[in-house]
Amino acid sequence: MAERAPVWVEYLMRAGYAARGVVYLLTGGLALLSAWHGGSGEDKKGALSSLFGQPFGQFIILAIAAGLLCYGIWRLVCGYMDLEDEGNETKGLIARIGQGLSGAVNVALSLSIARFALGSSGGGDGKEALTSKLLAMPFGQIIVGAVGLGVIGAGLAYLYKGWSEKYRENLRWSPILEKLSTPIRLGLMARGVVVAIIGGFFLFAAMQADADQAGGLSQAFEFVRSQAYGRYLLGFLAAGMFAFGIYCWIETIYRVLPTRQSKGTKTIAQHLKAHA
Repeated sequence: MAERAPVWVEYLMRAGYAARGVVYLLTGGLALLSAWHGGSGEDKKGALSSLFGQPFGQFIILAIAAGLLCYGIWRLVCGYMDLEDEGNETKGLIARIGQGLSGAVNVALSLSIARFALGSSGGGDGKEALTSKLLAMPFGQIIVGAVGLGVIGAGLAYLYKGWSEKYRENLRWSPILEKLSTPIRLGLMARGVVVAIIGGFFLFAAMQADADQAGGLSQAFEFVRSQAYGRYLLGFLAAGMFAFGIYCWIETIYRVLPTRQSKGTKTIAQHLKAHA
């Protein structure tokens, strides 16, 4: 068991999940509207731009950026200090590396959103720019392909977590959560589908040696919208993304850290095992 986590880490974690929830509620809500009206949906920046015209909109966007920065730092610290008690075996180390990569991505995203809120676009598409730099490196296609496979793996992990209800191991038991199992599972699985599609874009970019093939959330929505019955598929996926935002808020309140779990506190999995 890793050493007990410092209290400030828990505050970072909860602030981060709250900000993440806002982003996905906005993204999923706008994508639902787009599906209804025949559009293809917005990415995270597009969703946040809808706040600009609102009272204190710029302040709200900066607050969300600060929250995502908290989430990124929390994931970096979590992986480094092993706060989720993953261990030092191969499987645990892979999980901790994944936590660190997630942290780095969210730190970069928070800084990008902060620049966006302050009126600096920061250049073109971030994923395309990153892919272009990677492709220019020695063995660049292999690197981008490996990134794509890693992202697809992360998407499959979300799908598995939702399908198997493995999230029960990380959430404090509450009767309320028993009634929310459907949106939780839908949110995790929808997130998995979107992440896997984005990973597919990276893999295709590696195969074609073309950075323009890399894409993010809005491109994933466009891909789904272009399929047969795409409007309905997009609506279902958008509902799932909205549900994932709800799940993030659930984690804000009910998330349990193994290295800060108080005596008497039971996760959903522990509660079900005790009453099996």
